[in-house]
Amino acid sequence: MKIGVVSDTHRNKSFLEEVVEWLTKRQRIATLYHLGDDCEDVVDLSEQGIDIIQVPGIYDPKYKDGTLGHKQIDTVLGLRILLVHFLGKDITEDDRTVSDIILYGHTHKAELTLEDGLLLMNPGHLKAKLDKQFKPSFGLLDIQDETVSAKIFNMEFKEIMGIDLIRAESGLYRA
Repeated sequence: MKIGVVSDTHRNKSFLEEVVEWLTKRQRIATLYHLGDDCEDVVDLSEQGIDIIQVPGIYDPKYKDGTLGHKQIDTVLGLRILLVHFLGKDITEDDRTVSDIILYGHTHKAELTLEDGLLLMNPGHLKAKLDKQFKPSFGLLDIQDETVSAKIFNMEFKEIMGIDLIRAESGLYRA
């Protein structure tokens, strides 16, 4: 199952729409995860025929007042995927223990890290051509029965980082 991962769109719907068009037409994603700031940006994507799961970012009133939960958990082929906006604030040690993959945003810096069988992914941002000295980027997860692939792409749809993993009962490990 392929899943698109975006974060920190900050009302830049043109970048978001361009990315979602590529993800749906070229990668045939089934689901899009939006990791906040501004999660309302996905409202116009309902006609894309994909499931959308989102969490609010720290600038979203729904984050501040708690009307939209700071965490969402999705289970895909038995893997527990935790979606949050702010890694340092929105997760607990228990979250790390029970999750196989943690997706987060906030920093606008794309990152892929494997820590003791736990994959952490920040897809970067889609705010502008340059923000906080980082160019825009987004992520793609490909979850299969025995493997997981996580990739980050730039706005030219070129892979800028990736990791291929093998699934095991004790977590995810480099292929």
